[in-house]
Amino acid sequence: DTDYRAEPFEVTAALLAQAEYVTKNLAVCTKCGNPASFTQRISKDKKRIVVGTTDAYQARCRRCYKKPRK
Repeated sequence: DTDYRAEPFEVTAALLAQAEYVTKNLAVCTKCGNPASFTQRISKDKKRIVVGTTDAYQARCRRCYKKPRK
């Protein structure tokens, strides 16, 4: 529902506004093992969307997530 900067995708925000119920599935933080709701980009690419796997992104909990500088 958000990008690597924790900013919502416009279409997701519009869908959430219309939803009766929302079920959020969480990943496992790659740093500490806690439930993770953030996506940490580990590649240096500055584009908003980059297709990649573990070489570009990792799941992070709120405590381990580091918001990138703009």
